[in-house]
Amino acid sequence: MRDRIKRIKFGRDTVIFLFFLALSTIFWLFNQLSKDTTASLSFPVRFKNSVPNRVILNDLPDHLILQVKGLGYTLMKYKLKPRLRSLGVDIRSFPLRPLRTDNNREFYLLTSYLRGMVNDQLGQSLDVTAIRPDTLYFVFDSLVKRKLLVLPDIKITLARQFIYKCPIHVEPDSVMVSGPARILDTLENLYTEHAEFIDVAESFEKTLPVRLQKKVKVSVRKVKIKVQVEQFTEAEFQIPVEKINVPDSVKLFLFPSTVKVTFHVGLSRYRKVLPEFFTARVDYRDIVKDRSGKIKVYLSRKPEYIESVRFDPERVEYLIEKIQ
Repeated sequence: MRDRIKRIKFGRDTVIFLFFLALSTIFWLFNQLSKDTTASLSFPVRFKNSVPNRVILNDLPDHLILQVKGLGYTLMKYKLKPRLRSLGVDIRSFPLRPLRTDNNREFYLLTSYLRGMVNDQLGQSLDVTAIRPDTLYFVFDSLVKRKLLVLPDIKITLARQFIYKCPIHVEPDSVMVSGPARILDTLENLYTEHAEFIDVAESFEKTLPVRLQKKVKVSVRKVKIKVQVEQFTEAEFQIPVEKINVPDSVKLFLFPSTVKVTFHVGLSRYRKVLPEFFTARVDYRDIVKDRSGKIKVYLSRKPEYIESVRFDPERVEYLIEKIQ
């Protein structure tokens, strides 16, 4: 019984001790928070370039480390915030110094010049004593504008027995872009983000984002692609073979003198395709290089909207007769 009383007394004394320890810790913490102290805070930053006809080419830091002084309560409030408000820096408001006297593209700025601006944005509760990094570097380039075509970066697999009815259409087909001259000089076209469409058996429209280039702004961020398909059938024509570059001193005879052209065409154009839309030719100059007794046939003209074009024969026999 005596041991049990001792254990109860010891447990009660422990609880009392821990209570006063916690209470003194809280009083100490409140005392510390009511004093001025220093701390480092990482603030997101947005740089505004208001220099006319110039654009910043290099990457700038997205955060600045501020050494600040203020009440402990205030610093704790900032420390506990999940996201701090971004600082805005208009670089035209500060003295940019050239890295070299013969260079008007590369400059630097001491971040000590930003302290007043940062203090104004943070208010009177904090005093900025230092900023890291201590120096910001800027590389400028001329700002240029031009119009570029937008090409679709797409892969389409058509369903069996289907063909394109017309070329893929992009709307708008071109956009205005602006950015550094050294980047735009390397761009011939813009492209959409990649997309794939499998087993396509009907026409469709799709909006795709334009693939953005770093440091380049576009007037339109999305374009619409229009893909028109239809079923096809196979057709064929027998067409004559023309002869070119034949000297006046000879006659050239071909055997056979016609070729059979076979192709796929959409049903909407099947009855509109005519034999005169095709041109097959042989070039007399190829005979000089020939050792087989046959000359190659070229299909030099055909409609753009047909596919899987083939012709037979691809080489024909010939006979040359000199004119007396």
